[in-house]
Amino acid sequence: MRHGSKTIDGFQSAYTRQEVVAALERIGFDVRWVRRHYDFRFKAASNEIVSFVGTSARLLEQKLPYTEVLQVMVNSVKDKNMKVALRDIILDLKNGLDSREAFLKQGKVFGEHTALMLGIASKSGDMTTIFKSVAALVERQAEFKKGLTSALILPAVTSLTLVGAIAFYVLFLLPKMMKLMGPLIDEVPPLTQFTLSFSDGVQNHLALIIVLFVLIIGGFYSYIITPKGRLMMHKYIVKVPYVGNILRNTSTEIFCRVLGIMYTSAGENIEAIQLAGESSGNRWLSLQIKTVAIPTMLKYGTELAKALESVNFFPEMFVSRFKTATETGAVKDTANQLADFYQMENHYAMKNLVNFIEVMISVIIMGAMIFLTLLSSETASMNIRTM
Repeated sequence: MRHGSKTIDGFQSAYTRQEVVAALERIGFDVRWVRRHYDFRFKAASNEIVSFVGTSARLLEQKLPYTEVLQVMVNSVKDKNMKVALRDIILDLKNGLDSREAFLKQGKVFGEHTALMLGIASKSGDMTTIFKSVAALVERQAEFKKGLTSALILPAVTSLTLVGAIAFYVLFLLPKMMKLMGPLIDEVPPLTQFTLSFSDGVQNHLALIIVLFVLIIGGFYSYIITPKGRLMMHKYIVKVPYVGNILRNTSTEIFCRVLGIMYTSAGENIEAIQLAGESSGNRWLSLQIKTVAIPTMLKYGTELAKALESVNFFPEMFVSRFKTATETGAVKDTANQLADFYQMENHYAMKNLVNFIEVMISVIIMGAMIFLTLLSSETASMNIRTM
């Protein structure tokens, strides 16, 4: 577009092209063209998210207004996606959009769970404390991912190399060798015969195997990104041995942390319980809190511990401690203590998980090497008739 002799390029959010043209022409612009802008954004780097949340918490501690904190962070962050997201948040807040909705709109950049907790923090009366808790959580998650990646990168590369070598030997080299030597061999050893049959089956149905694999993976992914699919995944993933226990404890920790911050000894705490459920990161728990626990409390006057027990999600110790807390009136302190306990428990559980994965990969590598060695030895020891 042009304004006088100056040509200007820019972006404007609107529902239709005609809306943009009409608005610009009303303020005196000569619109040359308007085209759709496709905004592809990716999640910001973990260290940038940790830095943003941690620095924001420290600035809030110094009683700096929240809008100024966001403006300072726009100028200090290096990640392009986060810089654009923060500018959009500032603009949405100026236009009167709810702070929680403003952060949720940037869920692709911050991560849905982090964006939700930051949005809840901006609406709470204790923003600094929630920001500190989010900073600690995001930092722990980033450290775990970094430690897991560094611990598994060498075994993963070794495994892929070994799998590639086995696939080359089984699918290409062995069949070709047996095609040349087959007429001279009286009896093919059992392992070699099984490998040849497997190789023939894979080669004859390779296209079908690839199509089925793509359809299964694509279908599963398409299902879990739907609201119902994501809900079902969050319901059943906590039942997976060991890993599910870590995920359950993580959701319980966050629930307790937010409840401990927002719970008050006097007054209505229904909203605090609902926000704690939403911030837990587990959609099934959030739904159960909204549709089971809270209605039970409002309709029948059920005490907090029994209402939370009816959700059928929390560990036994959580329910037991909250029963005692409800009787003594120490709900806030109990929630904070449980959050610290599950944080520590998850810290050691994640370390054990990394060690377990390393051991399992080592076992897989050992099994593959034994198979390759036996197959090579068997092939080398076959009797060949004299010509």
